[in-house]
Amino acid sequence: MDPLLRRFRLIQIQYCSRILRGVCGVPAGFAAVRAVRKLPLVRDIINALVGYNRPFLTLQDATAVIAGYEGGGHHNSSYLSVKIPEAEKPRPGDYAALFHLERVASEVHRVFDLGGSVGNLFYCYSKQLHFPSDLRWTVFDLPETNKIGAELARSIQEERLHFTDRLMDADGYDVFISSGSLHYFQQPLADILAPLAVKPRYVIVNRAPLVDVPSLATIQDGGSYRLACMLHNRAGLIKGMEQLGYELVDSWDIRERSVMIPCYPDLSAKAYSGLFFRKA
Repeated sequence: MDPLLRRFRLIQIQYCSRILRGVCGVPAGFAAVRAVRKLPLVRDIINALVGYNRPFLTLQDATAVIAGYEGGGHHNSSYLSVKIPEAEKPRPGDYAALFHLERVASEVHRVFDLGGSVGNLFYCYSKQLHFPSDLRWTVFDLPETNKIGAELARSIQEERLHFTDRLMDADGYDVFISSGSLHYFQQPLADILAPLAVKPRYVIVNRAPLVDVPSLATIQDGGSYRLACMLHNRAGLIKGMEQLGYELVDSWDIRERSVMIPCYPDLSAKAYSGLFFRKA
C-alpha cells in the first residue's frame, strides 16, 4: 500500500475506533451493537472500520495485523520515548507494589524485572525504597532495548542494574516483577515461572489488563505506536500460580489504565490489575 494511503488508513482506524468506543460506552449503544455484531455482514463492516482494533485468538495473530503499520513493536523510538520518562516518579498504580516490596525489603537481594525496558522500574523505585548496595536487579527485555539500558546504567555508574534476554536467568531470584509487561507475553505467568528450578519467593504482577472472560489478544493503540497484547484471564492466572505453590496475598485495581476494544467492552479490561503472590 502507498505510504500516504496507509497513513490515511491509520487515521481512519483510530477515528472510527474512538467513535465506536464512545457508542459502546452508552448502555443502549452497546446493547444495539452486541445484538448485531456477530451477523456476518455487520461483523465485516465493523472489522473494516476498526482495522486492527479488534479481538484475536493469539498474540501472533494480533502482531501480524499491525506488521505493516508505522510505530509497531517495543523497540521503536516512539514507544521508548513514552516509556523512559516513566522512571521519573511513581504512578498511582505503583504504590501497592511499593508497599509490598518495602515489607519484604530485608529478604530481597535479587530482583528479576520482566519486560523492564531500560530499567524504568529500578530507577523509579530506587527513589522510594532503600535498596542495599549488593542488590542485583536484572531486567529481561529485547536485545535492542537492553543495549540502550546497559549504556544508560554505565553512563551513571549504576552497578546494581543488569540486563538479559534469557528468562531462565530468573532462576533463584528473590522477587519476580512484571510491571506493565505480562500482557506482551502469550504464555500465562505460571508457564513462564514453571521451568525455573528455584522459583522466586515473591511475585508481583502490576499494571496488567486482566479479564474475567477467556484470554484473548488485541492491539494497544498509543497513537504514535501500536503493540499486540494479551488480556489474560484473571482466575486462570491465579489458579496457575496456586498450582505452582503460591498464595495470593493481595490484589488491587489500577483505574488509570484500560484496554477497551471497540464494540467489545464485554471482552475488554476496563481497568488494570495488580497481584502480590508469596510462595506458600
